Amino acid sequence: MLKALKSWRDLWQHRARSLLVVLAVALGLTAAGTILNAWTLVERATDDGYRASRPVSATLALDRADARALAMAQAQPGIAAARLRRSVMAAVQANGRSRNAVVVSLDDFRRENIGRLQLDAPPTDGGLWMERSSLDFSGASVGEPVSLRLAGGETQSVDISGLVRDVSQAPGWMENLVYLYGTEATLTRLGATAGFNELQVRMRDEHATRADVRGVVDTLKAALTAGGYVVKSVDVPEPGQHIHAAQMDSLLMTQGAFGLLALLACGFLVVNLVSAMLAGQTREIAVMKVLGGSPRQIGAMVLAQAGALGLLASAIALPTALWLGRIYGGLKAELLNFPLDGIATPAWGVVLQLTVGLALPLAAAALPVRAALRRPVGEALRDIGITREGQALGLQRGALAARLVPLLGGWARPLLLSMGNAFRRRQRMVLTVLALATGGAVYLGAANLRSAVRGSVDDLFSAQRYQLQVRVAVATSASKLEAIALDVPGVTAAEAWRGLRTSLGAEPLTLLGVPSTGRLLAPRLIEGRWLGDGAAQELVVSRLLQRQQPGLAVGSRHRIAERDWTVVGLVDAGPQALAYTSRAALDALASNELATSLVLKLERPDSPIALLDAVQQLRGALTEAGIGIAASQSQADNRRVVEDHLLMVVDFLGAMGLVMIAVGAMGLASTMGLAVLERRREIGVLRAIGARDGAILAMVQVEGLTLVVLAWLASLPLALPISALLEVAFGRIMFSVPWRLVPSAATAFGWLGLMALISLIACALPARRALRIPAAQALAYA
Repeated sequence: MLKALKSWRDLWQHRARSLLVVLAVALGLTAAGTILNAWTLVERATDDGYRASRPVSATLALDRADARALAMAQAQPGIAAARLRRSVMAAVQANGRSRNAVVVSLDDFRRENIGRLQLDAPPTDGGLWMERSSLDFSGASVGEPVSLRLAGGETQSVDISGLVRDVSQAPGWMENLVYLYGTEATLTRLGATAGFNELQVRMRDEHATRADVRGVVDTLKAALTAGGYVVKSVDVPEPGQHIHAAQMDSLLMTQGAFGLLALLACGFLVVNLVSAMLAGQTREIAVMKVLGGSPRQIGAMVLAQAGALGLLASAIALPTALWLGRIYGGLKAELLNFPLDGIATPAWGVVLQLTVGLALPLAAAALPVRAALRRPVGEALRDIGITREGQALGLQRGALAARLVPLLGGWARPLLLSMGNAFRRRQRMVLTVLALATGGAVYLGAANLRSAVRGSVDDLFSAQRYQLQVRVAVATSASKLEAIALDVPGVTAAEAWRGLRTSLGAEPLTLLGVPSTGRLLAPRLIEGRWLGDGAAQELVVSRLLQRQQPGLAVGSRHRIAERDWTVVGLVDAGPQALAYTSRAALDALASNELATSLVLKLERPDSPIALLDAVQQLRGALTEAGIGIAASQSQADNRRVVEDHLLMVVDFLGAMGLVMIAVGAMGLASTMGLAVLERRREIGVLRAIGARDGAILAMVQVEGLTLVVLAWLASLPLALPISALLEVAFGRIMFSVPWRLVPSAATAFGWLGLMALISLIACALPARRALRIPAAQALAYA
């Protein structure tokens, strides 16, 4: 009972430091716990939501998809369910916004055994249902009409009758695409060709591999071909895995690593704070030893204090982390287009956070407690708070002072004393510097990653020397398209491109045919060369495509579309997995000179009005020529979509760096508070011999700034490996970015300025306490 009372008295007596311990552990635990909770929620949402939707195993694009094709699919032994589908590209306008859209029709919206949709009621003839993730992005409202134009058709007004959630789709706002759903009769009324053009199947074996799916689909493809159908393409996604699930797992894993770093920084802080508590009890511990207290009893008492603080920190952090984790997890789940309704953090996650919250202060306190208990009684009783046993009271600084006095005059000795004070307790100094430097290194690493991402995006879009891309509804003569576009006022250059979706072995492959003498596309070459003139069957592959299909090395030859192709170059095309070839090569393959898209360079590339005028006039010119526009996209919109995908990751890592900096600032405040406590007699002596308040204040602040400068110097080399790890991890999650290991001068010195400001704030309270200590009380301090 007496031990418990003493423990609580000590905690209350050092309540400021106790509060810092609680805040530090709570902050680190909240940061790490938020990531853990978000991770578990997203994992459960993905597993429960995606698998419960009975996802499509493969999609076959046919010349026609009818009841007979459906029956052939359902007759395959390995197929559990099948459905017919049609998708049509369109443009939708609502409340002044114009967006690209895809309108989907199914043979049965009520079907539960494949690609189940979440909707209150199935679509009815006459209206369209919008995917939830597209609603805000589109500017539309449920119950109100929008203007819709199908590829090659006319603009019509159609009502948005309701909302649907399709968990197989990436969110519309991320893909810059509006997903709409309607009946076959509705699409026919809007101008689409009657009938379906896709056959989707789901495997009977829920644990089938991609190779297993391909084997079944190949059998079905052969049967369809024998039955008179033309199979245009086959798409087989990774079974049982959402399109962005792997990237999200990697992202959360990377963020979790920095959550653990935040906990490590908290551990440094707890070591300092417990050392501060023990420093004020040095003589008490010695007296308890003299009175017969055993090291085990005294250590248990101090560790009980640390455990109590950890329990209090956990009580604060757990509900906060659960709340923030649900918010952050909801955001991440929304990126995957999943709801979190009815999903909670598992019990093991809560237990783990509570265990860490209790174990962290105990583990961090163990080292200083052991050191304090091993200190001889005589040394502890003689402690005056200025030096340790065996250390000279007056340090040998005469030679340095002699050099500084002529330069700094009367400020040399106070400054030298302040800087020397920072090194007086080296273990504490090292821990404080490590905590600050670790947070700073993460901050600098995130800044380097942001610079690398922006540089990569700049490189990507500087290679695309056009401002507008238009896809036509029906393949048209390339020369005709270019001639029409060049007659549009404000258009200075135009190129017609064509594409081909084919396969390389069992993997899908997209070929983009561009004019061999074109000037509107010049991606950065990594290896090899760009396409030559003429119709040679040459490929230049993007780095992402080569990563997905390593066999596409420069110099390799491949059989594609019944022709032999040679890979001649490797380029950086950002998040695009495709291969470039000459348009003439695809013309020779198709025995025609048709194109499917136009890219335009504008006279005023930075003017939104000029862009809008060009779109309207080009639309009119093409319509007059009998050519419909399926979709149009500005490069500004494309860039915004790419940056939305990428910078969201970087910004969160920067936030983790700020959390660690906050922990480091607490460590600096605790270190300075402990320094003032240990030197109460020294301060008393200085005041007794006439030192003014300003001089004592400056000494405390200079000591803090000395630690900050040391942390800044340590953070610069530490940022190198952290930047490298971040950029490698980012490359695996998204796409490769150029190396930015060294921060810019503005970022580095900005970080130093931020830390100097933090130092002034963190040292303010200890300095104020130093000024409020009466000289007589300080000299009598024991």
